[in-house]
Amino acid sequence: MLLTLTAKSQSYGLGFLSHEVVADQRTSLDLFPKGGYASSGSFKISFEMSFLSDMSDYYGYIFRIVENGQKNIDLIHDKRDFRPGASPAVNNHFKMVINDHFTHIAFSIDDRKLLNKWNKFTLSFDYEQDRLILEVNGHQYTEYRVHLNNVSLYKIFFGINNYLNYSTNDCPPFKVRNIRIWNGDKVSYFWPLNETNGNLAHEIIEGQNGQVANPLWIRSLHHNWAPLQNITVKGAASVAYNAKEDLLYIIGADSLLVYAINDGEISSIPYSSGRLNLLPSNQSIYNDNNHTLYNFYIEDKYKQVTTFNFNLKKWNVNYQTRSLSIDYWNANNFFSAIDSSLYIIGGYGQLTYKNTINRYHIPDQSWNSIAAKGDYFCPRYLAAAGTADSGKTTYLLGGYGSYKGQQMLNPQNQYDFMRFDIKTKIFKKIYDLKVHEQDFVFANSLVINTKKRTFSALIFSNHHYNSHLKLIEGYLDHPDYKIVGDSIPYAFHDTHSFANLYFSPLSQKLIAVTLLRSEKNNQTTVKLYSLLYPPDSTVDNKSHAAKDVKQPTWIYFAIAPIGIITIVLMILYKKRQAAISEPGKKITEEHPVPMHTEHPLITTYSFEHPVTEEKQGSAIFLFGDLQLFNADGEDIIKNFTSLLKELFLVILIYSLRSGRGISPEKLIELLWFDKSEDSAKNNRSANLSKLKGLLQQVGNIHLSKDTGNWKIDIDHTVIYVDYYEYLQIVANQKTLNKNSIAHLIEIVQRGSLLSNIEYPWLDPIKSQISNEIVDIVLAYASKINIEENAEFLIKLANCIFVFDSVSEEAMIIKCRSLVFLGKHSLAKSTYESFLKEYKLIYDEDFKKNFHMILENQ
Repeated sequence: MLLTLTAKSQSYGLGFLSHEVVADQRTSLDLFPKGGYASSGSFKISFEMSFLSDMSDYYGYIFRIVENGQKNIDLIHDKRDFRPGASPAVNNHFKMVINDHFTHIAFSIDDRKLLNKWNKFTLSFDYEQDRLILEVNGHQYTEYRVHLNNVSLYKIFFGINNYLNYSTNDCPPFKVRNIRIWNGDKVSYFWPLNETNGNLAHEIIEGQNGQVANPLWIRSLHHNWAPLQNITVKGAASVAYNAKEDLLYIIGADSLLVYAINDGEISSIPYSSGRLNLLPSNQSIYNDNNHTLYNFYIEDKYKQVTTFNFNLKKWNVNYQTRSLSIDYWNANNFFSAIDSSLYIIGGYGQLTYKNTINRYHIPDQSWNSIAAKGDYFCPRYLAAAGTADSGKTTYLLGGYGSYKGQQMLNPQNQYDFMRFDIKTKIFKKIYDLKVHEQDFVFANSLVINTKKRTFSALIFSNHHYNSHLKLIEGYLDHPDYKIVGDSIPYAFHDTHSFANLYFSPLSQKLIAVTLLRSEKNNQTTVKLYSLLYPPDSTVDNKSHAAKDVKQPTWIYFAIAPIGIITIVLMILYKKRQAAISEPGKKITEEHPVPMHTEHPLITTYSFEHPVTEEKQGSAIFLFGDLQLFNADGEDIIKNFTSLLKELFLVILIYSLRSGRGISPEKLIELLWFDKSEDSAKNNRSANLSKLKGLLQQVGNIHLSKDTGNWKIDIDHTVIYVDYYEYLQIVANQKTLNKNSIAHLIEIVQRGSLLSNIEYPWLDPIKSQISNEIVDIVLAYASKINIEENAEFLIKLANCIFVFDSVSEEAMIIKCRSLVFLGKHSLAKSTYESFLKEYKLIYDEDFKKNFHMILENQ
């Protein structure tokens, strides 16, 4: 991906929340909270200011200065339509006001400068000539006969304030930095406003710290990845990005989701052509040259491309239902305008790493393989690729593979940085990356900045399920790199997971996308994150910014220059109740909850209490995919044979359910019923011995036979077991409260019990658990009112849908809750999605219409 931007080296300042939020959540800066600035002669105040664009209202106070509690000096912005022939006080958008009258200081700044640049302001208090001089970007404006008091105490506010009779509630959406007070040529006070958190604006000369209410620290937005969406879609989903319109496409089996980066809106386009048979390892890409969205799937013997018609809402070709022989997991792809072709390089499948270059020629819709020349491109997958020079050149970095391509022949992490010339088909190795940390691989795309000769990429460990994506910035010409920004949690499940990185030239953001596919439910969880560009590598979150001062927990605010520039406002503006012990009980403590858009195909779990991420270290997960993590966070279930896996599960589940374990005879009956008595006992003994050895790798978990039954003993203070947590919740149904219900949803959001495993002895246990969860959730839903719990009721409905996709009760709960929240179109979409699923399963139409299910609310 080619990155065309002009990066600003200093990405800091204080942003001011404005009319997009209610008055008591707007931003205020008080430079002298315990007094004021005491002047004894002429002085100056200077600062830099820029506007946040794409807002609806720009009226309000840039600053208000109060002299001796008797006189206000204000700089106000009033954006109105231009009126020909009107006085400057009308047509000039910036006006200075003293007390209750306009001064002669009135001016405008070009919108592009306001949005694109830091504008320099200096306000001089000239006591000798009794005047105010405001200098803006080199232009001077003067007001005479101001009646300045030679000895004064000044209160200085930016944004809104609540000072005595001078309080104000209006400010435009702007950002400010580098505030200085000068005495002559000497700086007496300096507030850089380069904090990342807290409510203090640190003054670095005299320690005269300012006080900030509802701060929006710009620097943190260049360091901390902001979660945008958590979406679950049907099928083996893939994603593509349209840079010209700033749209991210999520391709699902029954609809196309369109996420607008600039305003966070998400829309759904159901396919008029019916369900798209998305095959695992399919990928999508948007071609900016011909404005076309492509989805493709390739094997060595079968290659197919389909394009989406936005007008007809359909794909031109569907994929064949076939016995899959996947050859190209996690391959890299890109378009080249040079030959109007889609290229797919590398990949993995059938125990083989690939260095094949597959090309799809768009004009004649033909496939062929390209024979590359030059330096050897080692077979690999999990590499990163990005284009430059309008697709003439592609850069490829790293990955995982082996020299001969065979998985059995010493596969390892690759760190070579290669350049591929589209015209000559020549590979050129530029360097080997200087690796500072443990081994890592890459998300699918490189973001190339040809002007700075740099690239951005996401890296992660491919040796752990509980991994993290980290952003690095490297160079096109030499092998150094640095880690920038914070990290993103990433569940790496090899061929079931996918990560990508995009750059938004309009929003000036990096966009990270992760996908995790569940074969059992045939669903994909898609998570989106954003980071303002350029990323900040110097933030120290343990710095002097006040740790004990509460940040506004409801904000994720993205501001960035856009092309000419659009600045995106994303305010996650929901304050949640926490530690709720009784339905309907009001709690005042607040916790942050990311904003999300409800959609019938989207399941976003966002609880009203802090939710723990998937546990690091020793843990056993039975809900969803089976996973067994040792203390290092490594999933060792891959070391279990099929028989050892079943032996482990039957002993574990019997141990947790009854506390007694399972008898030796019952083990033979379940696992070795087809063998003679002696053979069964020998098999049992040998496999139990192997199981003991494997469990020793985890620690604090033991296989015992102290009571005559085989039993697995676990120290639950050290090892997290989701099934054990589930049993504790259902064992105390009489005391269930909102916290425990939310915890239950957290457990089952991974999926149903052992969703990818089928054993005859397990079926009745699975059925019992499904019924228990549905009954518990429905019972709790019946006890709480929609007025105070509408959003939580939606979570409850989504939880039920995990186990029963045609639950009429869950559908009614969700539709009524959405209607109560004013999301009528989403409620209707939920109902229509239910109708399709109901028809598919029962082969008959659902009898109640939409208005009937909304009755008796």
